[in-house]
Amino acid sequence: MALTVLDDGKLLQVFAAHPTRALHVMEVLAALDESPAARHGVTESLDRLVERGLVHAMPGGRYRLPRDQGGRVEGRFIQNPRGFGFVEANDGAGDVFIAPNGVLGAMHGDLVEAVARPGGRGREGAITAVLKRRSPMVPGVLRARPKGSWLEPEDARIRGPIVIEGDVVGRDGQVVVATIEKWPSHVGEVPVARVSEILGEPGALATEVRKVTVREGIEMPAAQDVLDEVARLPATVSAADAIGRVDLRERPLVTIDPDDARDHDDAVYVTERADGGWDVTVAIADVSHYVSLGTALDRHAAERGTSVYLPDRAISMLPQEISGRIASLLPNEDRLVLAVEATLTRDGTVAASRIFEAVMRSHGRLTYGGVAHAMGWTDAGVASPLSDEMRSMVTTADQCSATLRAKRLRRGALDFDLPEGRVRFAEDNVTPVNIVQSKRDAGVKRAYALIEDLMLLANEIVAETCVQEGLAGIYRVHGGPQGEAFQRFLAAALALGHPIDDEAVDSPKMLSDFLRKIRGTPEARVLGMLLLRAMPQARYSEFNTGHRGLAATAYLHFTSPIRRYPDLLVHREIRRWLREPGKRTDTDGLSVAAADCSRLERRAVDVEREVLDLYRCEVARLHLGEVHLATVTGFGSLGVYLDIDEPFLTGMVPLESVAAGSWEADDLGLRLRSSRTGMIFQVGDQITIEIAEISLARRTIFLRLAGTARESLRRVPGEREKKGKGKGKGKGKDHGKKHAAARPKVSKQGRKR
Repeated sequence: MALTVLDDGKLLQVFAAHPTRALHVMEVLAALDESPAARHGVTESLDRLVERGLVHAMPGGRYRLPRDQGGRVEGRFIQNPRGFGFVEANDGAGDVFIAPNGVLGAMHGDLVEAVARPGGRGREGAITAVLKRRSPMVPGVLRARPKGSWLEPEDARIRGPIVIEGDVVGRDGQVVVATIEKWPSHVGEVPVARVSEILGEPGALATEVRKVTVREGIEMPAAQDVLDEVARLPATVSAADAIGRVDLRERPLVTIDPDDARDHDDAVYVTERADGGWDVTVAIADVSHYVSLGTALDRHAAERGTSVYLPDRAISMLPQEISGRIASLLPNEDRLVLAVEATLTRDGTVAASRIFEAVMRSHGRLTYGGVAHAMGWTDAGVASPLSDEMRSMVTTADQCSATLRAKRLRRGALDFDLPEGRVRFAEDNVTPVNIVQSKRDAGVKRAYALIEDLMLLANEIVAETCVQEGLAGIYRVHGGPQGEAFQRFLAAALALGHPIDDEAVDSPKMLSDFLRKIRGTPEARVLGMLLLRAMPQARYSEFNTGHRGLAATAYLHFTSPIRRYPDLLVHREIRRWLREPGKRTDTDGLSVAAADCSRLERRAVDVEREVLDLYRCEVARLHLGEVHLATVTGFGSLGVYLDIDEPFLTGMVPLESVAAGSWEADDLGLRLRSSRTGMIFQVGDQITIEIAEISLARRTIFLRLAGTARESLRRVPGEREKKGKGKGKGKGKDHGKKHAAARPKVSKQGRKR
């Protein structure tokens, strides 16, 4: 064979076969089945490996692995469009940098094995094996030519172009899905595929949404062995299934979910005690009864990690037969559950609790909007039918919820109260007509909070049980604010007239009180986003290190096993403990499962955000030319981002459309000033804009200044200068590098904690 590409991974495989001896370059050539003519190129490649510490050079043209050969790691390969990449290692020790020649035949998203050694940029190494390929389905633009066709991948991280073989389906320029049939085996080889689906013309909403879901591999059909297992599951709860479980069928548990929910995995019941406290029951669908470890269903759920919620549908982690019927807590149907009972004092303290297996029957399927309307908390929507008994229970649960929330905030839980977008459709349930803030209505928000507070209670009780009993749980962990980003937040708070001491970095209560104090002010959203960026993302871990955002010493996810894989893992461990309390679980693989769950959750959040941006563009199309009042929320390299409240849209004013020349951001990222005209944009300002243009391809709504907005940006000399240049206390005086506030990313706080 002729060596066309010098691949680090293949070279390392040669040395791995002889780990204890040095190989002459000619021996390396022989192992690669190469002629002596390739000696120069192989030697150059070996020397690069020596520079990176992956191979040790010896006298006489010999090479060997270092005595410290480096660790072997597994993880997902993340390709950069420029050729290099990173392995997101499952060992928890950080990413591994992979140089362009160390990619082997891996493609973005593959599960790979790599050798990793300490380097100048953290760990670096080379891929030595591809363990599992990414989804073979790749969306992109078809280029059909008489002498050959290829696909230009939608995702720049995918190695392309992808050669299309066989009969070409589709026209030149159409968006299609290609299914890879021949994977690359080395760096220079391109994939070979066939066209398996025609998505349509670029720029259509349905086409763009499908491109996202295929690109991220979240809408793959279930394999046949998964469907076979589902077909064998019982549709009803048998008498044998109920043996050994507590009978809760007479307890009037109810589900409360969004209007369009198709799966119901939690039910609640709350009663008031004579001493002013409460007895709380939270019942959670026992998915672990149906999805056992090591089955095809379990593999299917683990690969998805979480359900993904798009504006027009949910892409379920589990097949719909399970999530929407067999395990779902449907009204008047017997269902298996894991239940948490808690006795609370009047101040919300847990006086006693227990976790047990049970069988229940839902006494009502309620909705947030319906409950809010029926209880007189809002005039919007249609009221849910509530009996007197149910109305009394909701009233009691609401009082309990308010007490739990107040207690949580007193201990320092952070309530960012960030807006979320929700798409409204026409009667055809397909055409988007509006984007609204989903929890803007105070009454509906109150109904959401009722359930959220009870779910948080159950999650904390189960987490504390896992800690006390030494169970093998996957915890939800969240660290406190960090470094320069927190100092920038402190300085921005002072500049905007809401100073906070830098001791807040170690005081959850100070931060919680601060967020409550600024709620309702024009600066609340900006400061909330800056604080959120100063904190690490919540993630899953096999070790309990606490949850700063909730001010909880132990926290995990237990209440949504239908849509989250970590909850399912916790359910299995709780059931094992209930049935075999003295037995210990093998924790091998728990760290890998936690890392995978965190990665898949981030993927779901990114997909949901990107698809919502597409729908925002489509709704903005209905409002082209309209003039609105918008609020400046941040700056990017190309423009200023602003939010419109109704419809709830985020758009960008290109800087080049306002004034030519350079723009400079202040140290806090609060102000952007034109060096040529002196015009100033400031975060929090309200400006009159016109919706000018939309680009589905760029997921962007373009705005232009309207009316007298341009003149309003020409500040009077000295106006608000103090406000924009304020300095923080203590460490806050050192703001570091200049920072332009990024476009805010709205997270679904209620679902993602």
